[in-house]
Parts: sequence; C-alpha cells; structure tokens
Amino acid sequence: MVSFMNGDLYVVSTPIGNLDDITLRALNVLKDVDFIFAESIERTKKLLTHFQIRKKVYSYNKDNEIRKASTIISYLKKAKNIALVTDAGTPSISDPGYHLLSILDYDINVIPVPGVSSLSCALSVSKIPTNSFIFSGFLPKKDTDRIKKLSELSLLNIPVCIFESKHRLQQLLKNIYEIYGQKTQVGIFRELTKVYETIIHDTVSNLISYFNDNPPKGEFVVIISAKISVERSQANYMLIIEQLIRKKFTNKDIVEIIKLISSDSKKEIYKNVLSIRHSI
Repeated sequence: MVSFMNGDLYVVSTPIGNLDDITLRALNVLKDVDFIFAESIERTKKLLTHFQIRKKVYSYNKDNEIRKASTIISYLKKAKNIALVTDAGTPSISDPGYHLLSILDYDINVIPVPGVSSLSCALSVSKIPTNSFIFSGFLPKKDTDRIKKLSELSLLNIPVCIFESKHRLQQLLKNIYEIYGQKTQVGIFRELTKVYETIIHDTVSNLISYFNDNPPKGEFVVIISAKISVERSQANYMLIIEQLIRKKFTNKDIVEIIKLISSDSKKEIYKNVLSIRHSI
C-alpha cells in the first residue's frame, strides 16, 4: 500500500531550445512543488524567470548526484514534493536521474511529466526507418572503446541512434565509414528546436566531406542506418586493420576489434595484422 505521508517526485521534461515547447502540465508542476533539483541552477532559473515562476532551485548533476540523492529522499520522506529537471530535455536519458530512481523506496510516488527530448525529436523526422532501433547515448571517448562499441552495434543490423558533441563528430563519422561502409546512410540532427536547427541525411562519405568544409558546431543527434550485410570480406577488414595501425592501435586491440566483425580465428587475424604492419 502506498503511503500518503511521503512527497511525490516529478520527473519533468523541459525544452531543448525553444521555450514554447514546454507543456502546461510541466509549468503547473514547477509552480506547485516545494523544491526543484536541477542539473544547472543557472539555466533552470532562466527558464523559471521566463515563465515568472519563483521557486527554490538546488543543484543535482553528474558530479553530485550520489551525494544529493540522500538529500532529495529526506525531503520526500518529509512530505515535500520535488521536481527533477535537467538542462534540457528529459531526465535520465543520458542525463542525471537514474541513480536517484534506482534507490527510491517503493512507497515513494514517481510521476513522469513528459515533454521534449532530442531523441524523440530526431526520430520523428528521420528518413531512416526507426520502427525498431538501438539508442546508445554518448559513445566512449577513447578511440579503442568507441570503435569496439560501434563494431558491436553494427552486428545488430538495426538503426542506431546516438548523441555526439561537436568535438568528436568528425571522428565518429570516420569510424562509421570504416565499420559500416562508405555508402551507409546517416542522419545528422543539429541544435533541434533552436535558431540554427539543421537536419541532414546523406552517405557517411559525403557527410565527412561536408563537415571538413563546415566545422561542426552545437549538439548533435546521429542516426546510423542498419548495416546491409553483417558479413565483411577479408579485403574490407584488411583496410580497417591498416587504418587502425596508422592510428597507433596495439596488435592486441586490433585483433579484438576485428574479431567482432569477422569469423576468422584470432590467430589468423593476428597474422594479417603483422603482415600489414610490416608492409606499411
């Protein structure tokens, strides 16, 4: 039985750019709760000021979410109603929120207040079929880990949706080119709902050329079309080996990556790595 002595936790979606995208329900919740916990106090106060809402805002971000979770729970236990918001979009989708939700007692009511998400915005205008897809958030920053993750995703043979920053977008496109192939269709969704909103669908090779001439700015959602064939020819993986060698990957790392996309034995792949390394 749910105890009515506790407060409610509202997980509130906020606009990702255009403030008019906020829902009436979200505004009413932000007005009525006792406290708001936000990824950025400054950004949330700008939102509240725009809608003439006066409310105490506390910090809750990736650096303090473990520590602040106990504070939020203590308020809820004292019958205080709390709203959880992030800088933009929906909490817990590649943003703080999951840790708190994972440790809440079952007698605390969690109420979603749906709204904008860059993920759903991109999917709604994607020219790549997304009746089924994999969402993988931000890929690892380290080259080795990112290539391994992309290689694993490519084997699933369904579209992949990810987030990426302007700093790593070009490297990501090069990785897609190497693992998926040069003709792979990719959707690029930049600054959705904002002034410089840009939506591009093209082959990964054309997108690499485009962003070489137009350095990326802003925040990106990237949708990669399903790989047409899971199997790769030896000639294709030989090209990947050469590219990985030139990027200073170790023999061991290269073998592990290639094994994800080839049925050849590790011994055979290792022999090919040595052969190509000696020929460069």
